[in-house]
Order: sequence, then structure tokens, then C-alpha cells
Amino acid sequence: MSTNILSHSAPSYADLERRNTELLAENQALRAQVEEARLLIEEHALADRERYLNAERFQQIFDCAPIGLTTVSLEGRFISVNRALAEMLGYTPEELLALRFQDITHADDLETDIELVGKTIRGEIPRYKLKKRYIHRDGSIIHVLLHVALVRDEDGAPVHFISQILDMTEQKRAFEALQTSEERLRQLSTPLVPIRDDVVAMPLIGAIDANRADRVLEVLLTGISGGRVRVAILDVTGVVDLDEQVAAALVRTAHAVRLLGAQMILSGIRSEVARTLVDIGADFSGFVTCANLQAAITHAFRLSRGRAA
Repeated sequence: MSTNILSHSAPSYADLERRNTELLAENQALRAQVEEARLLIEEHALADRERYLNAERFQQIFDCAPIGLTTVSLEGRFISVNRALAEMLGYTPEELLALRFQDITHADDLETDIELVGKTIRGEIPRYKLKKRYIHRDGSIIHVLLHVALVRDEDGAPVHFISQILDMTEQKRAFEALQTSEERLRQLSTPLVPIRDDVVAMPLIGAIDANRADRVLEVLLTGISGGRVRVAILDVTGVVDLDEQVAAALVRTAHAVRLLGAQMILSGIRSEVARTLVDIGADFSGFVTCANLQAAITHAFRLSRGRAA
């Protein structure tokens, strides 16, 4: 009886071998799963570290950028600002985070900025660029070039704006100073000198091109348009060169002056200038010529008194 029980309960060698094979297979499967899990954990760890490093690099670039950078909520509140923007506007970063861009935008530029924000949120435009003015903390005006882009989530919903702000104040001042300087140079290049209430003179020096000839016409006509000037003297003694195009423009100027009821005197004509005027067939009926400025002034006084034909 005991022998039968033993023979039924004891596994055979083949059973043990099969079971051992199954256990080895399960062990290998478990090892593979453990290795897969380890690799997955390492992959996630590397990805997290890469995201962390990317975030750190972005933050360093954001903080150290020489131009203003900011992220702005859809309502206009500053979410983050860098040092360059804070210094540009005269605030601390913490103070700016309590403000909206609407609070520091010049009133004349606010409507345009808000309209572009709305178009961007509605998807009508992906981004926009705008020259605008900010109000510095001390009340002064800051001219900037603003670049704005909208960040959206995976579903395409608007999240926030990211803006780049370049301070153009110094460039604006330099440009205005250059314009003022150029205007002064234009005035010096075509000076209209009052000799008397009814006599003016314009002594020209240097080269004359088509643009300067047009300026001569503009200044002369403006100067005599009030009706008080009876004689205008155009002195070309100091003109170094006078081509046919410019000579023709001066003749047209003389006739335009005549149409306004004034007399034109052209003084200081040298032989080569006279030759150019003759070559182009200039009509001398609209003006008088004199050898020099002194003779022209003397003749102008006679004309203004009605003593010269």
C-alpha cells in the first residue's frame, strides 16, 4: 500500500526536467521584463534630465538676452520678464509681474496693439510686428520694435504670448537728429537772404544736381509767394559745375518767379555757364543777367523802385 502511494506522488525525471525548463523560461522572461523596465526608467530619467537642461538653458538665454523678452497672458498680464526688459522700462521684474502691457503702453498705440492681439488669438494671423511706445516708470517715452507670437497647446488652444522687445529709442533720436541736420543742410544749400523787404537773394555754392535745382525752385517760390517780394536774385558765382539739365531747371525757375509777379536776376554767370545756357537754347526773356552779385543788388534796387525796364 505504501509503495503504491509513493509511486503515484513522486514526479518522474521527465516531469522534473520539464518543470525545470518552464522555470528557466519564466526566469528569463522575468529578467527580460526587469531589463526592459530598467531601460525604460533610464530613458525617462534621461528625458527628464534633458528637459531640465533645456529649461535651464532657455532660462539662462531668457534672463541674459540683450533685448527684452517676456511671456504675457491672453489678458495682457506679464507672466515672466527678463532683466533687459525690466531695465528698459525702469521697473524691477517683480513690479512688472503685477502689471499688464496695457498699463505701460502709450495711449495712441494701445488700440492697434489690442486689435493685433485679438487677430492673433482668433487665428487670423500667426504673429505680428509693431513699432510702438512704452511709458517708462519716470514718464519718458520708450520707442520699441515689438515682435509677438502666440503659443498654443497640443489641441491648438491659445496658452500665452511670447514677445521680443527691441529698444529703438536711441535709434529714433539719432534718426530725428539726422533729419534735422539734413534739413539744416538743405536750408544752407539753398539760403534765401532778404536784402530788403521786396528784394531777396539766393547765393548758390558748390555743385548743383537735379534735386538741389528742385529745392531752389521750391524755396524761391515759397519765399516770394506772399506778394511782397518784387525782385529775386539767383547768384551762381560759386557754382562749380552746371550741366544742361540743371541749367534748364534754373531757366524754368526764372520763368516760374516771373509768373508770380516778381523779377528774376541771374548773377555771376561765367563763360562756361553762359555757353551751356546758349547751347540749350535758354529763353532769356524771363530774367535779367548781371556780372556779379553787387551789380545784381544795385539793379534790383532800381527795379524795385520802378526805375529800370
